[in-house]
Amino acid sequence: MTLVVVLAEPPREGLAMPRLAETSPLSPAEAADCYAAMLADAVFAADQSGGDVLVNYRDDDDLADEFVDPDESAAEAVRAVVEDAAEDPDDVRFEVQVGSTRDGRVGNTVTHLLREEGENSVLVLDGNAPLVGRKDVDSAAMKLRTSDVVVGPATDGRVWTAAFCQPIDFDGAFATPAVETLVDRAKDADLDVDFLPSYRTVEAGSDLADVVSLIRARAKAGRIVPKFTTEFVRDHGLHVVEGEDGPELVRD
Repeated sequence: MTLVVVLAEPPREGLAMPRLAETSPLSPAEAADCYAAMLADAVFAADQSGGDVLVNYRDDDDLADEFVDPDESAAEAVRAVVEDAAEDPDDVRFEVQVGSTRDGRVGNTVTHLLREEGENSVLVLDGNAPLVGRKDVDSAAMKLRTSDVVVGPATDGRVWTAAFCQPIDFDGAFATPAVETLVDRAKDADLDVDFLPSYRTVEAGSDLADVVSLIRARAKAGRIVPKFTTEFVRDHGLHVVEGEDGPELVRD
């Protein structure tokens, strides 16, 4: 059984999705709420899959003072999202991220779980890929039966997931383009690599515009949509129009 690790930040204004607030009609507070919705969809997909779920979150000790809320700890903020998304939140495991960089945090988590806790395979799922579903997580677990590393590509050379049966050298492993760098590190370790379908990860307004268009199209067609992100899109009246420089995300 693959352990699904969902990477999470407390959904706080200015901390979560700062580029999204700068490049979209959303305010910093709304961008944080958007992240909370996407994170909830990631937790839901992981929870509905065949694997166990570990939410690996950034603690207050790892955050700048301006992002620390004296009335709600980082753990409480992340748990509030999980409470809404998981069928049984008590089944979800929580651990604090360790490391000063993304490479370090992912590497420390994956290596510890594989080498120290005896996990057979670990899938790391970002909390900003709302279109990923249960079947994608389960597909990764299936591919890990025959491959040592499985990568889910995203746009601009990013990845929405990376899954491992064996650790790699994680120092700089997510350097741009992450999808290529991760494969390089896997091949350096003489590991087999397989791939999953590509999904958009949301960092900037153009990313969210693509997600909004697809969510609205799928909803009109009566197809499955990510529950929490769809609710956010509807509540904030987000849609895409033709702008001066191409597709533009706007709100009612």
